[in-house]
Amino acid sequence: MVTVGRHPTRVQALGLESRKAGAPVVVFEAGITNALEVWGSILSQVAGVAPVVAYDRAGVGRSAWDSVTPTPRHVTDRLRRLLSQIGAPPPYVLVGYSWGGMLIRYFAGYYPGEVAGLVYVDPGPILTQSRAEQLVPFEAVGAGRSGYDAYWSSFGGFFSQAPPAVRAEFKVFRDLMELETAQRDLGPVPNVPVVALLAAKHLPVPTMQLPYDPRAHFEADLRHRTACSGSGPWHRRKERW
Repeated sequence: MVTVGRHPTRVQALGLESRKAGAPVVVFEAGITNALEVWGSILSQVAGVAPVVAYDRAGVGRSAWDSVTPTPRHVTDRLRRLLSQIGAPPPYVLVGYSWGGMLIRYFAGYYPGEVAGLVYVDPGPILTQSRAEQLVPFEAVGAGRSGYDAYWSSFGGFFSQAPPAVRAEFKVFRDLMELETAQRDLGPVPNVPVVALLAAKHLPVPTMQLPYDPRAHFEADLRHRTACSGSGPWHRRKERW
């Protein structure tokens, strides 16, 4: 446990003591509701080739909530303070899962000089796309904007009984996605290697009531995301995430 701004924060660090000068640290950012255990044995496996840091964001897992709205800027700056306190200066290879994928994209835009690479693990919606582009998979199954709204409304139901910090993260996420692209406070990312891993297995959620075929939408969304990831280097003009 490390105190960040007077609030206890749980962190797991592997291999920092043997880090060579200038070598990147691999920093893991989990999804909404996920504590660092979500990474399982991945942390120890990656630690075999590079220093590793994973942590619980404020109010998630065993970290205390600081009662501050978890905007990407706040989460990023809090993570940087944590990394400084445990003796893990940049450069970083950032690994983000789901909502964590969106957070590492913001980190790279805020502090491009500190980032050596980005790994998106089934990331959330593509932040650099316009609202019209976000609707493409829903339009492919005849659902359009009403289907988009129904999806996120139903998805949000999962968080109605979640801890305050988790509900706050989901609200920040939804507010961001309702903004036009130019309003999302996205800085350009550095010219670094970028990798995306996309889930290709449909996992039905029986409790979600949707006005369209969920499997058909999942397949349309997968095609959309795959096309985006294959269209060009994301850190240049054709950036997608």
